[in-house]
Amino acid sequence: METLTAEINVTRPREVADHAKAFAGLAQAAVYGDAARALTRAAIDALE
Repeated sequence: METLTAEINVTRPREVADHAKAFAGLAQAAVYGDAARALTRAAIDALE
């Protein structure tokens, strides 16, 4: 897997499971389309 600054090789089953669980959580929290635009707009408005 690649990070912002390096590549990490994850091969141990437990590590793979940990990363899969983390990815599933992020995927569940992700928003797209109109919901993403609304979230971005709310963040911008909070900074103004």
